[in-house]
Parts: sequence; C-alpha cells; structure tokens
Amino acid sequence: MLVNSHFRHPLLMMMTTNDKDDVLSLKSVIGFSGSVSDGLHYTPCGKFVVFPLGSVIVLRELSSKKQHFLEAGIDKKISCVAISKEGSYLTAGHETSAADKAEVVVWDLKKSIDNTKNVDASSSDDNNNCVLHILSQHHKRVQALDFSCDEQYLTSLGGQDDNDVVVWNVSSGVAICGSPASSDFSYCVKWLNKRNDRFVTCGNFHIRVWQVCTSTPKLHPIDVSMGSIRRVMQCLCISGDDSFAFAGNKTGEVVKINIERDEIKPFDEPETCHPSLVGYNKDRFSKGVKSVSCVVNPITGNTNLIVGAGDGTVQILNPNLQRIPSHTTTLHGGVTSISLNPDGKSFLVGTEYSQRYSIDISTFTPELRETAHFGEIHDVVFPQKSSEIFVTASEHDIRAWSYSKKRELLRINVPNTTCYAVDITPSGENIVSAWSDGKIRSFYPESGKLQFMIPNAHSDAVRSLAICNSEGDDSSRWHLVSGGDDGTVRLWCINETHQVMVHSMKEHRGAVNSLVCNGDGSQAASASADGSCIIWDLKSGTRVTALYDNTVFNSICYHPDESQYITGSANNKIGYWDQSDGSPIRFIKGGEDDITSLDIHSNGTLFVSGGADKNVNVWHYDDGKILSCGKGHSGSISKVTLSPCQKIVVSTSLHGGIFLWDLS
Repeated sequence: MLVNSHFRHPLLMMMTTNDKDDVLSLKSVIGFSGSVSDGLHYTPCGKFVVFPLGSVIVLRELSSKKQHFLEAGIDKKISCVAISKEGSYLTAGHETSAADKAEVVVWDLKKSIDNTKNVDASSSDDNNNCVLHILSQHHKRVQALDFSCDEQYLTSLGGQDDNDVVVWNVSSGVAICGSPASSDFSYCVKWLNKRNDRFVTCGNFHIRVWQVCTSTPKLHPIDVSMGSIRRVMQCLCISGDDSFAFAGNKTGEVVKINIERDEIKPFDEPETCHPSLVGYNKDRFSKGVKSVSCVVNPITGNTNLIVGAGDGTVQILNPNLQRIPSHTTTLHGGVTSISLNPDGKSFLVGTEYSQRYSIDISTFTPELRETAHFGEIHDVVFPQKSSEIFVTASEHDIRAWSYSKKRELLRINVPNTTCYAVDITPSGENIVSAWSDGKIRSFYPESGKLQFMIPNAHSDAVRSLAICNSEGDDSSRWHLVSGGDDGTVRLWCINETHQVMVHSMKEHRGAVNSLVCNGDGSQAASASADGSCIIWDLKSGTRVTALYDNTVFNSICYHPDESQYITGSANNKIGYWDQSDGSPIRFIKGGEDDITSLDIHSNGTLFVSGGADKNVNVWHYDDGKILSCGKGHSGSISKVTLSPCQKIVVSTSLHGGIFLWDLS
C-alpha cells in the first residue's frame, strides 16, 4: 500500500511563519469534545489533563487551572487523542467532511509541558514548535491512535471510509507498514503493555491480534475465535500482564479475550496457540459499553475493570466480569472516556454531554469538575456594564458563565427546544430568549426562574431578538423587537404584569437572521435570508430604508456614530452601506465561506467577524484589512461578540465550544 508522511505540512508552515501580531491570541476556552471516544487523559506526570475542543488540544494544569493549547494550523475537528506511556509524545487524529486526507499530528509533549513553565497560558507559539510530525495517510477520518509501550511506534486506524491500520516510526515519522484493518469497520486499537511488536484491534463482529514484523516489514493478524458470539466491539483495554483483552460492545456486554498467540510462523506450519473468547458478563449495560479501563485491586492484586456505559453508568467489574455493587454510580450522559490518575486513587470520566467528573475509587463518589455545552451554540451576549459574565444560547438550555473562573454559574433548561437568541436588559434584571417553539421567554438572572413568556410570539421559530430601550428611568417598562422564521418583525412593550405587541411588520420573505437596535432604541435593523436588510422606525412601525443584495444576510451592525451599516452575508462578503439612503459603499471579501456574525468596536475603528471558514478575524474598519486572525474552531462560527471592556472577543460555534480571544 502507498504510504506518505509530511514532516513540515504546508498549513504548519503558514502558521509558524506568520508574524506574531497577525495571530489573534487564544486566551482560554470553555468546552470539551465529549463525543470523542477516549479523548480525556491524565498526563503520566499527573499534573495536567489533556482533552480536545474543536481543532485544538487543551493542556490544563490541575494546580493552577491554567490552560495551554497545542495547535498545528489544521482547522479540522479532532477525532481521537492518545498519549504515550512515559508521556513523551501526544498525538491527535482529525476528520473532515471532504474526500481528502485526515492528518495525524504528533507533538513533543514533554517539551510542551516544559514550555508551560516559561510562557503565558494564552501563548501557543512555542507549542507550535513542539509539533514533530504531521502524517497524512487516512481518508476523511482517523478513528483511533495508540503508542507502543516503548514509545517507538504509533498505530493509526482509519475511519469507515478508509479502515486501514498503519504503523509509524515515531522518531522519524516514516510509515513502516500498513494493511486493511478488517473486512468490516474497526473502532479501536491498543498496543500491549509489555511488547512493542503486538497490538489488538476491534470493530464490527471481530477482534484481531496483530504481530508487527519490522524487518519484512509486514503485519500478521489473527482473528479471535468468538464462537457463536457476534457483536459490534467499540472500546478496548489490555490487562497489565498482557494476558487478556477486554472489549465493550454495543449490546452492553464486556467480552474477555485470551490474546496469547503464536509468534510469526512459516505459512506451512500450523498454529498451536490461537486467541479466543474466555467469557462475557451476563448482566448487560443499558445503551452499550462505550469505554473500559483496567485497574489493579491494591489489596488482592487482581485486575478489575472500570466500565462506562451509554446510559451514564460507571461500574467496576471483578476478574470474572461480575458487578461489584458498592462501586457503581450514574452520570449525566454516555461515558466516552475513562482515565486513571497516576496515583491510582481516582480516575477522570468524560461524557458525551461534555461533562467531566472525578471519581474516587475507594468511595466511588463522583465529583463534577467541568461542564460545557454539548450541542450547537447559537448566540452569546454580555450584560451592558459587565465583562465578567456572559450568557450563551444553545440546544435545550441557556447558560451563564464566569469569564475569570471559566465555569458555569447558571443553567436554564427548556427541554425539547432550541434557543436561537438571547439578550439582557440594560438593568440586568431580565434574560430574554428566543426559542424554536415560537415563544419568547424571560428569566430571572439569579435564580433562572421563568419571569414571563409570550406564547405564539411568531408562528414558527423565533430566530432573533434585541432589547430596544426602557422608558425613561423606569426599568419595569421596556421594549423588545423580535424576528421570526416567518419573516415578521414584531415590537413588544414589556410591563411588569403583561406584554403587549405594539407593531407587527411583515416585509421580509425569509427568516430574520439578525436584529440590532440603534443607540436610543428608535430604530431597528433586520437582516434576512431573503436578500434584504430593512431599517425600521419603531415608533410608527414602518420601513425607513432597505438594503438589497443577491445573497442571504446573516448579520448587520450599526457603526457607533450610526452613519453606516455593515453586513455579513452568505456570499462571503462584508458590505458597507450608507445610513441616509441605504446605498452600498463598498464590499470586501470576508473569508473563504459565509460570513455568519459581526460585531463592532465601540470606537468604530475595529470590527470582528466570524464565518463558516472557522476563522475569527479582526478588521480595521476604514482600511477593510484583516489585522489578526484566530484559528481554533472546527466548525462554522455562529456568533462573535465583543465584551463591554472591548478587550475580549467571545466566539461560539456549532461544535459547542466557547473560545475567548485576547483583543488587547
């Protein structure tokens, strides 16, 4: 088979040769890609936790909670992560929707950890220099990765469209040998703990034990005899003495495999030792077994098994695969990652709902460490006078976050609905939100309790909203403008006891994607999918002017002096428009794909944009040139917002991550 490797990938060259001032500094992140199987890891030194978010690997110090970032200039979603046994190397595989190569990146982890002692948490320049190799072989997705026990070799397993297994030399980055992993899809690969020439793979209806011959070079697989058992095996671990492999399957069982096999023999000599099924648990786990890890009982010396199930169950099984009743708990979301603390007293658990827990092995009491969105984030907003708190809108919930502590302060759940937009009144007494069920809901910011609800605010989903103003000094009476999927724009008068629709304006023929009010709340600008932006007089409920283009408008902003508007659209253009008559002034290319969100600095000299090309760009307003670019998202950016202090940019995307950028 043809195998290629690149020691200096073009994307990496571009990232490392750019001037430092051109790169928007990533200050911190909130989130965790919980859907990545076995994505959460302790480092062998026990001082850091490693996990993926978007296209970035986060290296988080346990003592200070500082974050450091490992990047390689690749904007694809990370699909798998592995750390070598001694902690010398870290690797990550990527996935892409296009029919091109999915890269494997190898970092010098020890060097990266050393850099954390000398650089600020927001700096990634030195960590970019820790990239050892960017390896290109697999198509569309890298499914799994693992290092040999001596850190000499790395095995990569391709996804469903590839399904090849490749063994790499870690020091040189050269592929030694490769082979189809199986006739069916494979999920996982694990090296033995004491041999550098043998590993195990598992997948749809098969488990294979592989022997690596580096002198030939060639891979020699043997299929495990499973008898009448046919299961989809999706996770794997190896006992410390290399005698057994344990595989979890979608049926909810853990199968125990004797992985002893013959050394490589001539083709005409019969096999005397064949890997085979030993047994499996009779008491199945609900929604399948998604993660397994071996742990040694310090008293008996037996190898027990930590099992993570799709229903959130975490359970310890004894060597006979029987449940230990005292060591079980249930978490929020299917368990996708289990990582043992090097001290042997506890372990980390990551769930598909992007929750991270620490569990003490002796008491088996879970402690929630971090929370994050697991679905698409559609909006983010700061209160007018505070840069310490911001609020995000996502699937099923609204969450308030502390900027300094990077943790969740409040969660408001509305089951089976999606929140598309959120805003906060100037007084800070209301969190107002737009929902997919056509309702507008307002919540108290301290308790999260429902304050009021406007049913049937729009016939379809409420897509956008904006707080207009309060009447004089009376914060109990204010106005709200909303836009729906049906194209209507409506003005609401909000009182303590009731809510009244003042105007309903229907000129758009497509969804109202963005709404913004001017400084005194007398006007509102709406950007629509029908190719128009309309400026509304809110007192009379009539159109002032309109902007037209042959595109879908995703965002609109007033310039602070209100002499111009800027728009972001699906034809990857940023438009400047004259306020007086709505005529276009100029258009600039905003990126390689749709522009989805804009926000402008309070002094009007800068603005930021986010788009489907995954980049956060800072622009000079008059020159129309990019001053700096932030890379880290692996999906389309849904919203970019400047903090009231104008020193922080918050960007959110459709993969659930929140990125905080340093604008200073």
